[in-house]
Amino acid sequence: MFFLLKFAFRNVLRNSRRTILSGLSIMFAVMIVIYMWSFIMGMMGDVVDLFVQSTSGHIRVVNTEYLKREKMLPLNKNIANYQKVLDVVEKTPGVKLVTPRIKFGVLMEREGKNKPVFGIGIDPQKEEQAMNFSKKIIEGRTIMMGKEEANVGALFARDFGLKVGDTLTVVTQTAHGSISAMNLKVAGIFSFGAAAIDRRTFYMPIDKAQYLLDIPNRVTEIFILLKNENKAPMIAAMLDKEINASGALKYKARAWQEQGFVFIWMMMAKYIYMTIYAIILFFASFTILNTMFMAVMERAKEIGMMKAMGMRNSQVKGVVLLEAAIIGFFSSMIGAFFGGAISYGLSVAGIAFGGGMEGVDMAIPMVMYGKFSLFYIFVGFLMGILFSIIAAIFPALRAAKFEPAEALREI
Repeated sequence: MFFLLKFAFRNVLRNSRRTILSGLSIMFAVMIVIYMWSFIMGMMGDVVDLFVQSTSGHIRVVNTEYLKREKMLPLNKNIANYQKVLDVVEKTPGVKLVTPRIKFGVLMEREGKNKPVFGIGIDPQKEEQAMNFSKKIIEGRTIMMGKEEANVGALFARDFGLKVGDTLTVVTQTAHGSISAMNLKVAGIFSFGAAAIDRRTFYMPIDKAQYLLDIPNRVTEIFILLKNENKAPMIAAMLDKEINASGALKYKARAWQEQGFVFIWMMMAKYIYMTIYAIILFFASFTILNTMFMAVMERAKEIGMMKAMGMRNSQVKGVVLLEAAIIGFFSSMIGAFFGGAISYGLSVAGIAFGGGMEGVDMAIPMVMYGKFSLFYIFVGFLMGILFSIIAAIFPALRAAKFEPAEALREI
């Protein structure tokens, strides 16, 4: 084995220019794969985290009738005596945090035009635990229970010319269809880093939202975070039974995987990008195939002589595959180093899409961060070696087929 390895190293160094060319293609392929994997997984993680924090939770409990018309935000299809539901949820194993919310629509006037925005009634203390709300405040402070205050998005404040201390007049419909209004003092301005949220959302204390909307002791949803997000479907099914113990399916617990496009998009993206990674390495490995095939044909006479001296077919194949593995190993190692460095840079600095994301109507961060992971680097490194070896299989088989007498007549 040591002899074959030594022989393979000598052959790799024999034509250094061709070896370097082949190595560069594998190196760049591994580097690109690690970079793309890091960026895509980081981007998907950012989108999912934002979706869970701002919209879905890991589980959301709502009125079953509310689900049928959710886009209309029907306030009359709410959760009555929600504290009883909260008590049931809090006792459920695997639940990390439970908090009530009220979502409602408001038409705000701007430059003579009505602009739809969303108001969300929250418990500030619970939301601090749910999404580190205070860290998203870029000016002022978070709202306080019992006070007629609001936190508005940064783009919302810019569009409506609001600053901390100004008054936001909210006019909306109650759950019974009558008109209700309230003047809210802007206590702070927040930024989630997603235009769809920062431009169209304001938060107010949940007790004041109940008063404004005439739904005392009622909420539109119960937001739940779990210790393990992957158990959401199982715990949601458990909650359905416990909350509706009377037999009437009045409320529905929905896992985050069932809500919106995010989970479906995430699963599709994983398969699509894994396919892209494989394609990149597949085409890069063609240079290895070309290098090995040319090396085999150039050394036909040498191979014939060695077979005549007793080298077995398996040893001939082993030498060719070892040459490919050596090129793949060192190229992949260098590619993994640079890919890891880029991945780390992405995880720290991110890529800012700036104003280009302001017109996007989905909750997508304007700065995307990569996910630095030694696992991605290691797998990228192994994939580079594996594809290098696979590419050398055909040249290895071709070399093993040389007959000594035939090979000695070559070149």
